[in-house]
Amino acid sequence: MNPFNPEAGETPAPSDPVDVAIAEQSARVIWRAFPYFAWRYGERGARFGRSDAGYLLTLADVGEDLALSQIDWLAKLLAARGMPSILLEYQLEHLARLTSRQQRPSESRLRLLAAHLRRGRSTVMPVEAMTECEQLCRAAARGQPRRRGVGLLIAFSVADGALDFGAHHQALTRWFCDTDPGDVAWARACAAARDLALASARSSGGPAR
Repeated sequence: MNPFNPEAGETPAPSDPVDVAIAEQSARVIWRAFPYFAWRYGERGARFGRSDAGYLLTLADVGEDLALSQIDWLAKLLAARGMPSILLEYQLEHLARLTSRQQRPSESRLRLLAAHLRRGRSTVMPVEAMTECEQLCRAAARGQPRRRGVGLLIAFSVADGALDFGAHHQALTRWFCDTDPGDVAWARACAAARDLALASARSSGGPAR
């Protein structure tokens, strides 16, 4: 049984206490960085966040080709469930920083996996467009902490769709609008971020959907 999350079943997890602590810390950082996950998935989502972080650390112990294929598989699985791949990219980068501080051998593999996701995303959407999407949503956020990072999430969802990760930017954008009914400015900002991301993906040559 997975030590981070009984619902994760036999999902591989680290056994070294240092790695366990790193996974726990990384999951907490992701939860704070993107309030959307707690907003939508609650405590059950937090448990899976911990088991996912632990699983990512175990990819340092398998062959590089297998690790890369597992990252692509997990990105597609999460994207289809409403969790854009920014989650993985951000978490891999943070895990790499934490393992570097602890002088763990897994650092180089984690950085390689993060770079793999970043290269794929950069082929369909420039960083500047993603930043602009976030600025659009932030301007209409009315200071609500849970709306932090929503523009990035929408942009990543569009990019994931262009990469055939199974993301559904229409459903994600609608979710953000439906959870705050009556806030017309917010709904327009989310739709504008989606449209900007779609246009950027098309101009980059990605098969935007």
